[in-house]
Amino acid sequence: MEFRQLKYFLAVYEEGSLTSAARRLNVVQPALSQQISKLEEEIGRPLFSRTPKGMLPTREGEEAYTRFSGIIRDLETASQALSGDQQQIRGTVSIGVVASVANKALGETLQKFVLKYPEVRVKATGGYTTDLQEMLRTSRLDLIVVNAPPHLRDPRMVDIVTEDLCLIASSDTGMEFDGPVSLERINELKLVIPSQRHGLRLIMDRAAAEQNIALTPRMEFDELKLIEDFVRATDYFTILPPIAVFRALRQGHLKAYPITPDIPRRLVYVSNPARPLSAAAEALIAEIREDMIEYSFDVERQLRDENGLSEV
Repeated sequence: MEFRQLKYFLAVYEEGSLTSAARRLNVVQPALSQQISKLEEEIGRPLFSRTPKGMLPTREGEEAYTRFSGIIRDLETASQALSGDQQQIRGTVSIGVVASVANKALGETLQKFVLKYPEVRVKATGGYTTDLQEMLRTSRLDLIVVNAPPHLRDPRMVDIVTEDLCLIASSDTGMEFDGPVSLERINELKLVIPSQRHGLRLIMDRAAAEQNIALTPRMEFDELKLIEDFVRATDYFTILPPIAVFRALRQGHLKAYPITPDIPRRLVYVSNPARPLSAAAEALIAEIREDMIEYSFDVERQLRDENGLSEV
C-alpha cells in the first residue's frame, strides 16, 4: 500500500468523481483509476461503486476513509514541517461548525481565507455539536467549532468568543422595550426558536429554568436561516446569538434587544489531542477567531447605540 494510492483514494472520495479528482491531483484519469484499482485489489474489497453519477463509496470505502484520512493529513503535515516549507501554507482542512457560525458568518471568513491562502483546500461541515464531536473522534474532521457550557473547562477546548443571546425582531417591529427584556416578558411574545435538539435551545432552556420559566414558543425551526427569514417577514421574535444574524443586523433588516439576566453563549474550538493541527488548520482557526471577535464587537456597539446603553 503506497502513500500515493491513499492520497488518490482520498481525492476520489472527497470529489465524488475520477474527473474532478484527477483535476485536483493534476494527474491523468487512467493513471488515477489504475491506482484506485490496485488499492482495491490489495484491500480485497471494492471501495467505490462506479455509477453514471460518479464514484459512490461502498461501506468498506466509508470505513477506509475514516481510517486513512487522518493518517494522510498527518503525513502531509509532517512532510511540510520537515521540509521547512513554511512560507507557502498548503493542504486540506476539514472543519465542522455549529449552525450559528455556519449561517453567513463563516462564509465571509472563508472568502477572505481563500484569497490569503490559495493553496489550502477547506471542507466545511455544519451540524449539531454531538454529531460534530463524533466526527472529530473518528478523524473525519480536523477540528470543530461548537458551543460549550459557560463554566466547563476542558483542556481540549480553546475559547473563541463569548457573547450574550439577544431578543431579535424585524427592524419594522412596532414594539419597543424600555431597557433589557426579561425572559418572562419574552415568553409572552410570538416566539420562534430552535427545538430542544438544538444546542442553542439547551442554553435558552437552562437560563429560563433558573428563572423558573418554561419557554413556550409558537414555532420551532432548527434551521437558523429559516428563523432569520421568518422573523424578517413577520411580527415574530426569536432568541439568537447576534453572530448568527450579524449581517442582517448590520444591514438594518433585524434589530437586537438585550436580555436580562444575561444568557451567555460560549463558542470554542476543539481538535483531536492525538493529532496536532496542521499549519493550514491553525491559519484557518486564527482567521475564524479574529472575525468572530470582530463581529461580536461590532454587534455589541450597534446594540448599545440602538438601545441607548452605556458602554461597560
